[in-house]
Amino acid sequence: MSENKEVVIEIGAENDKSDAETSATQDDSDNTTEIENKNDEPTVETLLAEIEELKESFKKQIEEVAESERSQYETERERLLRTAAEAENTKRRVENDAKKQLKFANKNIIEGIIPVLDSLEAAINSIDEKVKTEEQNPDMSNFSEGVELVHKQLLDVLRTHGLTPIDSATGSFDPNQHEAVFATESDEVPEGNIIEEFRRGYLLHEQVIRAAQVVVSTGKKKEEPSDERTEEIIIEISTEEE
Repeated sequence: MSENKEVVIEIGAENDKSDAETSATQDDSDNTTEIENKNDEPTVETLLAEIEELKESFKKQIEEVAESERSQYETERERLLRTAAEAENTKRRVENDAKKQLKFANKNIIEGIIPVLDSLEAAINSIDEKVKTEEQNPDMSNFSEGVELVHKQLLDVLRTHGLTPIDSATGSFDPNQHEAVFATESDEVPEGNIIEEFRRGYLLHEQVIRAAQVVVSTGKKKEEPSDERTEEIIIEISTEEE
Protein backbone atom coordinates (compact mmCIF):
# COMPACT_ATOMS: atom_id res chain seq x y z
CA MET A 1 0.00 0.00 0.00
CA SER A 2 2.75 2.47 0.82
CA GLU A 3 4.39 1.90 -2.63
CA ASN A 4 1.23 2.87 -4.43
CA LYS A 5 1.04 6.23 -2.65
CA GLU A 6 4.49 7.16 -3.71
CA VAL A 7 3.67 6.52 -7.34
CA VAL A 8 0.66 8.73 -7.13
CA ILE A 9 2.58 11.52 -5.58
CA GLU A 10 5.20 11.37 -8.28
CA ILE A 11 2.59 11.54 -11.00
CA GLY A 12 0.99 14.56 -9.36
CA ALA A 13 4.33 16.28 -9.18
CA GLU A 14 4.94 15.63 -12.83
CA ASN A 15 1.49 17.05 -13.68
CA ASP A 16 2.20 20.16 -11.70
CA LYS A 17 5.46 20.57 -13.52
CA SER A 18 3.73 20.16 -16.88
CA ASP A 19 1.07 22.68 -15.98
CA ALA A 20 3.73 25.15 -14.97
CA GLU A 21 5.54 24.68 -18.23
CA THR A 22 2.27 25.09 -20.17
CA SER A 23 1.46 28.24 -18.28
CA ALA A 24 4.88 29.63 -18.96
CA THR A 25 4.47 28.83 -22.66
CA GLN A 26 1.11 30.57 -22.81
CA ASP A 27 2.57 33.59 -21.05
CA ASP A 28 5.35 33.70 -23.57
CA SER A 29 2.83 33.41 -26.41
CA ASP A 30 0.68 36.13 -24.92
CA ASN A 31 3.69 38.36 -24.53
CA THR A 32 4.69 37.73 -28.16
CA THR A 33 1.16 38.47 -29.40
CA GLU A 34 1.04 41.62 -27.30
CA ILE A 35 4.38 42.74 -28.75
CA GLU A 36 3.17 41.99 -32.28
CA ASN A 37 -0.05 43.94 -31.65
CA LYS A 38 1.98 46.84 -30.36
CA ASN A 39 4.09 46.73 -33.53
CA ASP A 40 0.91 46.75 -35.70
CA GLU A 41 -0.43 49.93 -34.09
CA PRO A 42 0.24 53.07 -36.28
CA THR A 43 2.69 55.56 -34.96
CA VAL A 44 2.16 59.35 -34.90
CA GLU A 45 4.51 59.82 -37.83
CA THR A 46 2.57 57.27 -39.87
CA LEU A 47 -0.72 58.97 -39.10
CA LEU A 48 0.68 62.40 -40.00
CA ALA A 49 2.02 61.03 -43.30
CA GLU A 50 -1.35 59.50 -44.13
CA ILE A 51 -3.07 62.79 -43.28
CA GLU A 52 -0.71 64.67 -45.60
CA GLU A 53 -1.39 62.18 -48.40
CA LEU A 54 -5.13 62.61 -47.92
CA LYS A 55 -4.76 66.38 -47.91
CA GLU A 56 -2.73 66.32 -51.13
CA SER A 57 -5.21 63.95 -52.77
CA PHE A 58 -8.14 66.11 -51.69
CA LYS A 59 -6.36 69.27 -52.86
CA LYS A 60 -5.65 67.69 -56.23
CA GLN A 61 -9.28 66.66 -56.63
CA ILE A 62 -10.42 70.18 -55.74
CA GLU A 63 -8.00 71.69 -58.28
CA GLU A 64 -9.21 69.31 -60.99
CA VAL A 65 -12.83 70.17 -60.28
CA ALA A 66 -12.01 73.88 -60.16
CA GLU A 67 -10.11 73.68 -63.47
CA SER A 68 -12.99 71.84 -65.09
CA GLU A 69 -15.49 74.38 -63.79
CA ARG A 70 -13.22 77.26 -64.87
CA SER A 71 -12.91 75.80 -68.36
CA GLN A 72 -16.68 75.40 -68.63
CA TYR A 73 -17.13 78.94 -67.34
CA GLU A 74 -14.70 80.41 -69.88
CA THR A 75 -16.33 78.45 -72.70
CA GLU A 76 -19.79 79.62 -71.69
CA ARG A 77 -18.53 83.17 -71.16
CA GLU A 78 -16.97 83.29 -74.64
CA ARG A 79 -20.17 81.90 -76.15
CA LEU A 80 -22.27 84.54 -74.41
CA LEU A 81 -19.89 87.34 -75.42
CA ARG A 82 -19.91 86.14 -79.02
CA THR A 83 -23.69 85.94 -79.01
CA ALA A 84 -23.92 89.43 -77.51
CA ALA A 85 -21.52 90.81 -80.13
CA GLU A 86 -23.48 89.20 -82.95
CA ALA A 87 -26.71 90.60 -81.53
CA GLU A 88 -25.16 94.07 -81.28
CA ASN A 89 -23.85 93.89 -84.85
CA THR A 90 -27.25 92.75 -86.09
CA LYS A 91 -28.90 95.60 -84.19
CA ARG A 92 -26.52 98.17 -85.70
CA ARG A 93 -26.98 96.74 -89.18
CA VAL A 94 -30.75 96.87 -88.87
CA GLU A 95 -30.60 100.43 -87.52
CA ASN A 96 -28.25 101.53 -90.32
CA ASP A 97 -30.47 99.91 -92.94
CA ALA A 98 -33.50 101.62 -91.45
CA LYS A 99 -31.72 104.99 -91.40
CA LYS A 100 -30.54 104.50 -94.96
CA GLN A 101 -34.02 103.57 -96.15
CA LEU A 102 -35.46 106.59 -94.36
CA LYS A 103 -32.68 108.79 -95.70
CA PHE A 104 -33.30 107.77 -99.30
CA ALA A 105 -37.07 107.31 -98.99
CA ASN A 106 -37.61 110.36 -101.22
CA LYS A 107 -35.07 109.30 -103.84
CA ASN A 108 -37.63 108.33 -106.46
CA ILE A 109 -39.53 111.58 -106.01
CA ILE A 110 -36.37 113.67 -106.31
CA GLU A 111 -35.25 111.74 -109.38
CA GLY A 112 -38.60 112.63 -110.93
CA ILE A 113 -38.11 116.35 -110.13
CA ILE A 114 -34.58 116.58 -111.56
CA PRO A 115 -35.86 116.70 -115.19
CA VAL A 116 -37.97 119.69 -114.14
CA LEU A 117 -34.76 121.41 -113.03
CA ASP A 118 -33.26 120.56 -116.43
CA SER A 119 -36.22 122.13 -118.20
CA LEU A 120 -36.02 125.28 -116.09
CA GLU A 121 -32.27 125.60 -116.74
CA ALA A 122 -32.83 125.12 -120.47
CA ALA A 123 -35.57 127.77 -120.39
CA ILE A 124 -33.29 130.17 -118.52
CA ASN A 125 -30.51 129.71 -121.07
CA SER A 126 -32.92 130.18 -123.96
CA ILE A 127 -34.45 133.32 -122.42
CA ASP A 128 -30.99 134.73 -121.72
CA GLU A 129 -30.15 134.43 -125.41
CA LYS A 130 -33.31 136.29 -126.34
CA VAL A 131 -32.65 138.95 -123.71
CA LYS A 132 -29.24 139.55 -125.22
CA THR A 133 -30.71 140.04 -128.67
CA GLU A 134 -33.69 142.05 -127.41
CA GLU A 135 -32.10 144.38 -124.88
CA GLN A 136 -34.92 146.91 -125.25
CA ASN A 137 -37.64 144.39 -124.25
CA PRO A 138 -38.18 144.70 -120.44
CA ASP A 139 -40.89 142.05 -120.38
CA MET A 140 -38.46 139.37 -121.54
CA SER A 141 -35.96 140.41 -118.89
CA ASN A 142 -38.62 140.23 -116.16
CA PHE A 143 -39.73 136.82 -117.40
CA SER A 144 -36.13 135.56 -117.26
CA GLU A 145 -35.77 136.76 -113.68
CA GLY A 146 -39.02 135.04 -112.72
CA VAL A 147 -37.92 131.70 -114.18
CA GLU A 148 -34.56 131.97 -112.42
CA LEU A 149 -36.33 132.67 -109.13
CA VAL A 150 -38.56 129.60 -109.52
CA HIS A 151 -35.51 127.47 -110.34
CA LYS A 152 -33.66 128.77 -107.28
CA GLN A 153 -36.59 128.21 -104.94
CA LEU A 154 -37.11 124.66 -106.19
CA LEU A 155 -33.40 123.87 -105.85
CA ASP A 156 -33.35 125.32 -102.33
CA VAL A 157 -36.24 123.08 -101.30
CA LEU A 158 -34.50 120.04 -102.74
CA ARG A 159 -31.29 120.98 -100.91
CA THR A 160 -33.14 120.64 -97.60
CA HIS A 161 -33.85 117.03 -98.59
CA GLY A 162 -30.17 116.29 -99.32
CA LEU A 163 -29.91 117.13 -103.03
CA THR A 164 -26.83 119.05 -104.20
CA PRO A 165 -25.58 119.73 -107.75
CA ILE A 166 -22.22 118.31 -108.83
CA ASP A 167 -19.74 121.09 -109.59
CA SER A 168 -18.45 120.14 -113.03
CA ALA A 169 -17.74 123.53 -114.56
CA THR A 170 -13.99 123.02 -114.23
CA GLY A 171 -11.57 120.56 -112.77
CA SER A 172 -10.43 117.07 -113.57
CA PHE A 173 -12.65 114.29 -114.83
CA ASP A 174 -13.93 111.98 -112.07
CA PRO A 175 -15.44 108.73 -113.37
CA ASN A 176 -17.39 108.37 -110.11
CA GLN A 177 -19.29 111.61 -110.73
CA HIS A 178 -18.87 112.38 -114.43
CA GLU A 179 -19.90 110.78 -117.68
CA ALA A 180 -17.79 111.74 -120.69
CA VAL A 181 -20.11 112.24 -123.67
CA PHE A 182 -17.46 113.79 -125.87
CA ALA A 183 -13.68 114.27 -125.92
CA THR A 184 -11.86 116.90 -127.92
CA GLU A 185 -8.48 118.60 -128.23
CA SER A 186 -7.92 121.88 -126.43
CA ASP A 187 -5.00 124.25 -126.19
CA GLU A 188 -6.40 125.93 -123.07
CA VAL A 189 -7.63 122.95 -121.01
CA PRO A 190 -5.11 120.26 -119.95
CA GLU A 191 -5.66 116.65 -120.90
CA GLY A 192 -8.18 114.85 -118.66
CA ASN A 193 -9.86 118.05 -117.51
CA ILE A 194 -13.43 119.14 -118.16
CA ILE A 195 -14.01 121.64 -120.96
CA GLU A 196 -17.76 122.00 -120.65
CA GLU A 197 -20.72 120.63 -118.70
CA PHE A 198 -23.30 119.16 -121.04
CA ARG A 199 -25.85 118.11 -118.40
CA ARG A 200 -25.73 118.79 -114.67
CA GLY A 201 -25.33 115.90 -112.25
CA TYR A 202 -26.67 115.60 -108.71
CA LEU A 203 -25.78 114.06 -105.35
CA LEU A 204 -28.33 112.86 -102.82
CA HIS A 205 -26.77 112.77 -99.35
CA GLU A 206 -23.32 112.58 -101.00
CA GLN A 207 -24.38 109.65 -103.17
CA VAL A 208 -24.47 110.11 -106.92
CA ILE A 209 -28.01 109.71 -108.24
CA ARG A 210 -27.18 111.15 -111.65
CA ALA A 211 -23.72 111.59 -113.11
CA ALA A 212 -22.86 114.86 -114.82
CA GLN A 213 -22.39 114.64 -118.60
CA VAL A 214 -19.27 116.54 -119.62
CA VAL A 215 -16.90 117.23 -122.50
CA VAL A 216 -13.34 116.18 -121.69
CA SER A 217 -10.08 117.56 -123.09
CA THR A 218 -7.61 115.23 -124.80
CA GLY A 219 -4.84 117.83 -124.62
CA LYS A 220 -3.23 120.17 -127.08
CA LYS A 221 -3.73 119.73 -130.79
CA LYS A 222 -1.00 117.82 -132.53
CA GLU A 223 0.95 119.97 -134.95
CA GLU A 224 0.65 118.84 -138.54
CA PRO A 225 3.55 119.31 -140.95
CA SER A 226 3.23 122.52 -142.97
CA ASP A 227 2.63 122.48 -146.73
CA GLU A 228 6.16 123.77 -147.36
CA ARG A 229 7.66 120.87 -145.41
CA THR A 230 5.43 118.47 -147.35
CA GLU A 231 6.62 119.95 -150.67
CA GLU A 232 10.25 119.58 -149.57
CA ILE A 233 9.67 115.92 -148.74
CA ILE A 234 8.04 115.32 -152.15
CA ILE A 235 10.91 117.08 -153.95
CA GLU A 236 13.47 115.01 -152.06
CA ILE A 237 11.68 111.79 -152.97
CA SER A 238 11.47 112.82 -156.63
CA THR A 239 15.19 113.68 -156.74
CA GLU A 240 16.11 110.31 -155.29
CA GLU A 241 14.02 108.54 -157.93
CA GLU A 242 15.82 110.41 -160.74
